Amino acid sequence: MNRHLSSEQFSWWMAGEHTAAEEQHTEECLACGAELARMEQALSLFRDSAREWGRQNGSEARNVWSAKQARNGFGVQPLRWMAAAVLMVFLLVAIPMQMSKRNRQREAGAAQIDTALLEQVDTEVSRAVPATMEPLATLVPGAAGMAEEAGRQ
Repeated sequence: MNRHLSSEQFSWWMAGEHTAAEEQHTEECLACGAELARMEQALSLFRDSAREWGRQNGSEARNVWSAKQARNGFGVQPLRWMAAAVLMVFLLVAIPMQMSKRNRQREAGAAQIDTALLEQVDTEVSRAVPATMEPLATLVPGAAGMAEEAGRQ
């Protein structure tokens, strides 16, 4: 690796994501190795101070949380819970109704298409002579009457 690591590469390194080439570069490059050590030390100091603060102030934070729960009831105002419940009931009723309405409309459209197709088939089947043969039936005298008579039977 010819260049120094970018700030993005350092960020990924601190998140535990780095390549073998980046690791080799930090071992060989004094500047990148020093920057990485500085960042690791800063994060280590922050982690240690956060843990110490938690040990010292943990009981106070729990007491503040308990007092807030006692005031508000479970930490959230009841009107918010009621509004959320009403919204959920509305959604549980409205969504299936809307889906049912769409399905009925879809079925009605399909029924109309089926009816039109059946009428078209019925018209074609009830003809005495197929449409393509009608010009020939008019050429032969009496053939039209015979075709109609055959269609009635």
